[in-house]
Amino acid sequence: MFRSFTIKNFRCFRDLSIEPLERVNLIAGMNNVGKTALLEAMFLHIGQNNPELPMRINVFRGIQRFDAEEMWGWLFFDKHVDEVIEVISQNEAGANRSLRIQMVESEGFRPAPSRDNDKVTESPAGFLTGSLSGSLTTATGLHELMLKYQDETGPASTSRAFMAADEIRFERAKLKPFPLGVFLNTRARFPHEDAQRFSKLEAVGRQDEVLTTMQLLEPRLRRLAVLDTGGGPMIYGDVGAGQLVPLPLMGEGLVRLLSIVLAIANAPRGTILVDEIENGLHHSVMVKVWEAIANIARRSGAQVFATTHSWECICAAHQAFEASEMYDFRLHRLDRIKDDIRVVTYDQKKLTTAIATGLEVR
Repeated sequence: MFRSFTIKNFRCFRDLSIEPLERVNLIAGMNNVGKTALLEAMFLHIGQNNPELPMRINVFRGIQRFDAEEMWGWLFFDKHVDEVIEVISQNEAGANRSLRIQMVESEGFRPAPSRDNDKVTESPAGFLTGSLSGSLTTATGLHELMLKYQDETGPASTSRAFMAADEIRFERAKLKPFPLGVFLNTRARFPHEDAQRFSKLEAVGRQDEVLTTMQLLEPRLRRLAVLDTGGGPMIYGDVGAGQLVPLPLMGEGLVRLLSIVLAIANAPRGTILVDEIENGLHHSVMVKVWEAIANIARRSGAQVFATTHSWECICAAHQAFEASEMYDFRLHRLDRIKDDIRVVTYDQKKLTTAIATGLEVR
């Protein structure tokens, strides 16, 4: 598990450190203070040899521009593309990992024509290549994004995304496998991924763990099953209607909770990032939801980072962990002070006092 993160020159963060981290971490703060950006930095760090991720996090935000400055420039603090992004972590054993991201000028670049259809394929050489719609021109001459990863086990390795003719290509460094990382954002939905994760649990007899958690929101739910009716695999539920019902028809909250539970259960010793965790969930079930998240995270050895705007969500998490076998939870509040962002961390004692006195911690 991670014990600390330091983030430099990324999005709205000039220099931010967050510690100590626990198994479950809840990130609070006002709008536009960097809660989602914090998760994005962590996502890039745990996918340290995947140069496709910087584009993916922009797509998560609804940004699909494919010129270099718009595609990569806004990753950098105040769009200072001449600086270097750094995301540095330390784990429980004190080992450090660092990811450095920078834009550089690549050779042999020529502008690409617009494309009507977007696609991403894998070449025989092992590169991921994408033909992306829109002009790939840039005013700065910086056409390549380099991701340099370093840990204490060996020399640094470099991955990159670069513009080549009418394509953006991704070259990944070969690294030993790392524990899985999953980012559940508020926009994208991937029913096929949920179906695959549920199938993996069912194959080892763990499907009832998921069903029990889902029954917190829908007591009528008798069982879950994966069906493929022609549009790809999807999870269906039996609520006594005479036929199985697609889970998305049972409400946003049920789908949201299922995605969270499946991600954690399928990520042994991994990292789960959840943006606006309370979305779709009624405040009356939040204590039970947090109890379920805590139990599954401990069983999987996973670490969870989630953001929230909700006072009820914070209070429910505190109540759930106070009543559990251990208080492996931290609340971290981001505050903007002039042009800087700082973190205030609440342990059990501080959060108990804050809730009792009505102190604003959102």
